[in-house]
Amino acid sequence: MSREPVRDLYDAVVGLSPMEKTPLFAYALVKFTCTIEEERLVLAPPVPLLHDIRDPEASPRILPGTDFWLDKQATDVVFIGSAFASQPLSNMRVSVAVGNTSKRIEVWGRRVVTWQGNSPRFSSPEPFEEMPITNANAYGGYDGRVPTPEVDSIVSGMRQEFDHPGVYPRNPFGKGYLVVPAPVEHDVELPNLEDPDDLLTPDRLIVGDPQMWYRQPLPWSLDWHHPMMFPRYVYVGADAWFHGPQDRSMPEVARGYIVENYRDQFHEGITSGEECPRAFFQDASLGMVFPHLETGTPISVSGMHRDGKTLTFGIPKPPRIVMTIENKVEDVKPILSTVAVLPAEKKVCFTYLAQLADLPRVFIPGIHGKIPLSIQVNGDRPIVYETPPTIRDRLQAVQRAKH
Repeated sequence: MSREPVRDLYDAVVGLSPMEKTPLFAYALVKFTCTIEEERLVLAPPVPLLHDIRDPEASPRILPGTDFWLDKQATDVVFIGSAFASQPLSNMRVSVAVGNTSKRIEVWGRRVVTWQGNSPRFSSPEPFEEMPITNANAYGGYDGRVPTPEVDSIVSGMRQEFDHPGVYPRNPFGKGYLVVPAPVEHDVELPNLEDPDDLLTPDRLIVGDPQMWYRQPLPWSLDWHHPMMFPRYVYVGADAWFHGPQDRSMPEVARGYIVENYRDQFHEGITSGEECPRAFFQDASLGMVFPHLETGTPISVSGMHRDGKTLTFGIPKPPRIVMTIENKVEDVKPILSTVAVLPAEKKVCFTYLAQLADLPRVFIPGIHGKIPLSIQVNGDRPIVYETPPTIRDRLQAVQRAKH
């Protein structure tokens, strides 16, 4: 169910952490929306906080790009939209920069694999005017011709229903992943988005051995990094069908996107009952997660607006968030959790997370009938926590409904 922003200039929620999180803490999520006008940010009507994972009725429960992660300690920067050519082009370049970090994407028109005997060839790219910068247009996909082991148990049968050795672990949503060295009868589309320094070539197209998937190009996008993409799911104890190396021969390790010995480190933590590593909750594409972005850090994007302009802006000063719980009043320093840039609309959304762990006493939703918790954002009128009904109240309501 979609939200309505609680204020004219921002959206916000205030709440208490789930009971399984220790220590318990109060939190606030605040989201501002701005338009980019000549390198300046101007407040705009707010986009609501997205994908409330607190809602048990939500289906699917977890969607990429949720604003409701309470465990982020770094900033995701995502660019949502398409590459635009001022006239039909067969390929072009999109580039973004966040401070001193840059990322470039080579954008191609539609290409397919052709065959000369068993040798693959790439067709010439077709002209295009717009190309979505999404995981679906990056390298990846699925080669269903890869044989699967015989199903010898209920567990392995369930695994094949949701996984397959022919899936590209880094991006099951993409295109161009071929393993079996034989022609394919139907057209196989090639990726529209690539790393200019790591292009797919005809002699690199056929993987041959599905265990060698990790040698293939990384999926290069600016989209949300889906929880079902390697290496993100490694943080929750999952892994690729065929395990990749854990040293610098794994490109993600070599580029600093994940630590060495990641499998041993995170799987051991999960089996020993440790909390999920916070890196799992970062939603940005490879290379677009930042430990800290200072006020004024410049961000730019070119190739993603129809008029061809490069859009540039700086990270704004964070809001002042004052949290009140019972007799405790405190300025809580917010973390900038997400910067979501929508270049075609010249719009950018900033989501902040603030937490207060030093509570005056334990408050338990469902037990306490009134939890005196509220926040003020930039001196605005308070946003009050809506204490849920107690278990006793709910039982009494059920009894009344029966009579």
